[in-house]
Amino acid sequence: MSNAPGNETGQTRISGFGHCLPEGVVDNAALAAEFGVEAAWILSVSGIRTRRCVAPGETVCDLAHRAALAALADAGITPSDLGAIVVGTGTPHRQFPGVSAEVQKRLAAPGIPAFDIHLASVGGLFALATASALCAQYGPVLVIGAEVMSAVLARHPRVKETGILFGDGAGACIVMPGAGAVTLDEIRIASDATFSDALFMDFGESMVMDGRTVILQANRKLQSAVSDLLGRNGLAPDDIDLFLFHQANLNLLRQVGGALKIDPEKVFVNLDRYGNTSSASLLIAMSEARAAGLLEPGMRAVLAAFGAGMGWGAALISCRAGS
Repeated sequence: MSNAPGNETGQTRISGFGHCLPEGVVDNAALAAEFGVEAAWILSVSGIRTRRCVAPGETVCDLAHRAALAALADAGITPSDLGAIVVGTGTPHRQFPGVSAEVQKRLAAPGIPAFDIHLASVGGLFALATASALCAQYGPVLVIGAEVMSAVLARHPRVKETGILFGDGAGACIVMPGAGAVTLDEIRIASDATFSDALFMDFGESMVMDGRTVILQANRKLQSAVSDLLGRNGLAPDDIDLFLFHQANLNLLRQVGGALKIDPEKVFVNLDRYGNTSSASLLIAMSEARAAGLLEPGMRAVLAAFGAGMGWGAALISCRAGS
C-alpha cells in the first residue's frame, strides 16, 4: 500500500492521462438504415458522425484496464504506487463486484481501496472529485471512466433517440496530492433527484430517456456550475483557454457555450468521432486534449459534466511549468 505524502496546500494534481477506444466503428449510415431515418438527420440532431463499439467478447473491464495502463505510464508510476482505484461507470459487467475490482486484480495492486461510482455520464467527474478528496490520505488515486454502452443499447426495444447517441470507451488519469503541471484548483459536484426518472435503466432492461427534460436540465445545470465556478475564482469565460464538457450532444454544447459567451474555438469536441461515451467522455476528452498540447503551461481549463441522478459539477484546472 502506498504511503501518502503530505499535502499542506490542499491542492491536488493530475499526473497522468490515458484513454482506450475500441476499434469497431458504427457510422450514421448503418443506424439510418436500422431506424429508417436519414444519416443527415442523425448528424443534425446530435453532431455525431461515428461511434466506437467493442468487439464480441471485449468488455468494459478490458477498456478500463488499457486506459489505466496508459495513465500509469504517462504518470511514470507503477500499480504498486497506487493508494486507491475509483471507477465511474453506468455499464458495469456485473452487479458486483465492480469494474474497479477487476482492474485491481489485473494490475496486481492488492490492499488498497477499489470501488465503483455507479453513475452514467457524470460518473467520471464524480470519480475525479472523490479521488481529489482521497489522495491526501491514501496517495496516488487511479481514476477511470469506462462504458460499454453498446451492450445496454442492444436490449430491446431499441429506439433511435438513444440508439444514435452512444459509444464505447474508457478514459483514465492519476490524481496526486500537491500542485503540479496540471493542478486541480477546485472541483465541486452536486445532485438533485427531482428529475431522476428522466434518465434511468432498470436491471436487465433498456435505457429510458426523456430527451427534452434531460437537455433542459443539462443546459441549466452546466451553465450554473460553470458560472458559479468562474465567479468564485474571480474569472470570466475569456480567462479560460479550454472548456472540456461531457460529450453528450453537439447542440447542447453549443447552447451552453453560447449562453456563457464562450468562444466556440475553446470548446473541445470529440463526440463527432466517438459519440456520447457516458462516464468515460470527460476523461477521454481530457486525455486527448493533453496529448494535443491543449493543456500546456500558462493555460487554464474548465471541466463540466451532467448526468444520471441527476448529478452535475465543474472543476477548474491550471497548467504550470514543471511537474
